[in-house]
Amino acid sequence: MIRLSQQQITEIKRTFNMMPIELEPRINTLDKPLIIESACPGWQPKYWGPPDMYPSRPPGYQEGGVRFAAVPTTIEEQAQADIDAIKAGAAALHHHPRDPQTGVRDMTDKESELKARIYELVFQQIDAVMIEHTWRYTLDGSLDYIKKLEELLSLGKGNRYCQAALVMWPPAKSYPPRYEESVQEGVRFMERNRVKCINKVRSAFNVKELKRVLLDTGVMTQEPFIIAHDMGHPFGWPMDIDPWMPIDLVSSLMQTKARIPNCITAVETGGRNWLPITLSAVLAGVDLVRVGIEDCYFMYPHKDEIIQSNADAIRKIMDFARVIGRQVATPEQARKIMGIELTSN
Repeated sequence: MIRLSQQQITEIKRTFNMMPIELEPRINTLDKPLIIESACPGWQPKYWGPPDMYPSRPPGYQEGGVRFAAVPTTIEEQAQADIDAIKAGAAALHHHPRDPQTGVRDMTDKESELKARIYELVFQQIDAVMIEHTWRYTLDGSLDYIKKLEELLSLGKGNRYCQAALVMWPPAKSYPPRYEESVQEGVRFMERNRVKCINKVRSAFNVKELKRVLLDTGVMTQEPFIIAHDMGHPFGWPMDIDPWMPIDLVSSLMQTKARIPNCITAVETGGRNWLPITLSAVLAGVDLVRVGIEDCYFMYPHKDEIIQSNADAIRKIMDFARVIGRQVATPEQARKIMGIELTSN
């Protein structure tokens, strides 16, 4: 122990009285695990289209060439991309399967079976929380949240392939016919089958609507309620005008928390500004962020650098979480936070 002189003691007292920084209380915004959800492969084409479809020449365009090398096509490649995402730090997966023959997103009646085949390869190596779209349009233009979910529950003998399902507010630029009825039927079915409902909102008005339709009516009852904010997506908050993006993001999240206290907040990003949006969301203390090539193409907003692999995007967020000292959740921790219980054997 050092023996201090009177001069040293006087200086220590002076600086302490000026700014007692060592007694400042903790700021706990970041003191909770962050759930990272990987969205891959998504909807984007792997190859370039004919030149006359583009109003201007895109960066890197080559007629007949590969547009997005990060997009996996074969069943094995799709499974490996998911495995790599979990190993890179993600806890959850969101997967629109590709037809392994054409590389085009599979939207046929075989989609659920294809997804199950891919996920079985994934489960051979790692654990993951499966967050899925289960809605499809019907012949009258309305939305059905149940049929596809029934398929996945049957294939998985429980919620193995769909542990959480997205409810869209709205699914596109506007609400389809009978939407309130469709949503209420779908959420009741999800809760009966212990599939966690994640409400994906695209404006502050949509938060108000989901509260009116699902919470005020007592339809959605299983807490915690999870509200995902679609930021950067063409149908969501644009988030492309700086420096207002962080202000818009934080004010929108705070409005949601004021309207639905104690909810779990998520931010799902896309577009040019996805990386700053996601970093801002992590700093704001959201519980979950979606990252990946489904809605993202360029790595940085100010460069034409194309994402080379889905896992590269996950690693960017993992590195940032380490820099700011924020814990990243494992799949098991993510289920506990989200209130998910596996029902498959």
